[in-house]
Amino acid sequence: MNGLAWTMLVLAAMVGAFLFATLGAILVALLLASVSERLTRNDEHDHDY
Repeated sequence: MNGLAWTMLVLAAMVGAFLFATLGAILVALLLASVSERLTRNDEHDHDY
């Protein structure tokens, strides 16, 4: 492969890795928000002692 093909391959891999990492970060943020919301909702109702 020539230099242009290698450059395009590397750029495509970098873009793919960036999109994968961004999607992972968004999913982790949504998961943490869901867990936090469940914990705060449970805290409001578990004061029966």
